[in-house]
Amino acid sequence: MLEAMTPDLILFDITMPLMNGIEFYKKPRKNQSWTPIPIIFLTANDSTEDIQAGRELGVEDYLIKPIDYDNLLKIFRARLARMENVEVAHIGKAYFETITVLANTIEGRDPYTHGYVSRVVYYARFLVLAIGWAEENLRILEIGALLHDIGKIVVPDQILNKAGPLPDEEWNLMKQHPAAGAKILQGVSHLRDALPYIYSHNEHWDGSGYPQRLSGKNIPIEDRLLTLADVYDGLTTKLSYHPARPREGSSRSCSITLATFRP
Repeated sequence: MLEAMTPDLILFDITMPLMNGIEFYKKPRKNQSWTPIPIIFLTANDSTEDIQAGRELGVEDYLIKPIDYDNLLKIFRARLARMENVEVAHIGKAYFETITVLANTIEGRDPYTHGYVSRVVYYARFLVLAIGWAEENLRILEIGALLHDIGKIVVPDQILNKAGPLPDEEWNLMKQHPAAGAKILQGVSHLRDALPYIYSHNEHWDGSGYPQRLSGKNIPIEDRLLTLADVYDGLTTKLSYHPARPREGSSRSCSITLATFRP
């Protein structure tokens, strides 16, 4: 029956004719896919030995007959709510892992940016914690930082991997990647909050960036923070066109702009 239909919760008596509850409990726990199912023992036997045996097995609840039905319903609701929270956590983990794989796939097209995405996420997370942003902002930032260059999927490899300055025609194509990335993600409702990181991460404080040539505090705060992490990584990472600079000096240079993130 378990193979045909996975229940949300199992309630059973310890005393049963063909297999007692202790033996039955061991069966579903041997299958990894059934391990999360909450199991509740129901029995008229309140012996210390049986209760201890259930506790040692990890039984979620152990109810003694006669049953108080209000209490039983409360236990059901609590166990089902916990199960739902576990499922949501697993979905969230799988979702974040999928985003990470996607980001690493895009990054893998550019041999000069190996490890770049994970470093920028790390630096941006550090900055967010330093200025006291809420946990929800932190989650959105991590997604935005991971996916901010997703639009580079439209840029041909020969342009993306070219050493040295790009001619105007190729540079104009490269500058399309923020808008392309925003277009890719705009139809995904649970990624909508991360769009500022994708669309405006190449804007510059002096207005010389792209795609909208925004300047100063007209640039979304998310992108000012991401740009700071990006610049710090660029300063401290050895690239084909410059050596890595000392972290101490780079930190002092970048720390001046932290004031732009505070109220």
